[in-house]
Amino acid sequence: MPGQLAAFCPLFAQAADNGGASGLYSLIPFLPVILLFYLLLMRPQQQQEKKRKEMINALKKNDRVLTQAGIYGTVVSIGDGDRVVLRVDDDKNVKFEFSKASIAQVIDQAGEKEKDKAKDKAAAV
Repeated sequence: MPGQLAAFCPLFAQAADNGGASGLYSLIPFLPVILLFYLLLMRPQQQQEKKRKEMINALKKNDRVLTQAGIYGTVVSIGDGDRVVLRVDDDKNVKFEFSKASIAQVIDQAGEKEKDKAKDKAAAV
């Protein structure tokens, strides 16, 4: 048994001395996996975050929005920092203050509401 083990030792020693360059070549099969990971996971997430930031930066007064908590409201004012005041009940004039990050989506733009009102008035005449 010890004789067989002694025969394998030179094989292991030869395999360990393969040079530094072959270590880099062994990483080449992983490059497509890394590229695929970036294209399928990282890039779409970056694009989605970019669209979200644009939406939040484009918020203006009288926009109808939905918060992440599921509350529908109309933008009353936008603060200097990270604050947005939403009116959630028109009859009782109930207002809540949220952070801009809590806005999930803009439902109606203020300009679209005015266009819809103008169309309704034109249709009524």
